Amino acid sequence: MLKTFTLILFTLLCASTLPAWSQSKSSLPSGSGPEGENANKVVKAYPNPATTKIYFEIQRNNDRVYEIIVYNFLGKKVDHLKNLANRTALPLDNYYSGLYIFQLREKDGTLVESGKFNVVK
Repeated sequence: MLKTFTLILFTLLCASTLPAWSQSKSSLPSGSGPEGENANKVVKAYPNPATTKIYFEIQRNNDRVYEIIVYNFLGKKVDHLKNLANRTALPLDNYYSGLYIFQLREKDGTLVESGKFNVVK
């Protein structure tokens, strides 16, 4: 009897003290969370993680000329892709396994967006 009462009391206490992060997604303001983040992205990198190639796809071109600079996780510049088309493939033959950071920049050097991708070999 005491075990049952303790279990019920414990369950009620846990249910009444749920942290805010465990609430449903519907309580989040619009534009937040993973769905809202993708709506504002200019460049999409896929597949992630990548093994042989990664594709960079410009979502909103607006007749601008973009370039992508790729850095390894230590901050060393690894690659520089200039005059990007709407979809550009980057071969990963000379890349090691690990995390890489890319920056999408306009031709004048203004940072537009940054992101990361993982290489798995």
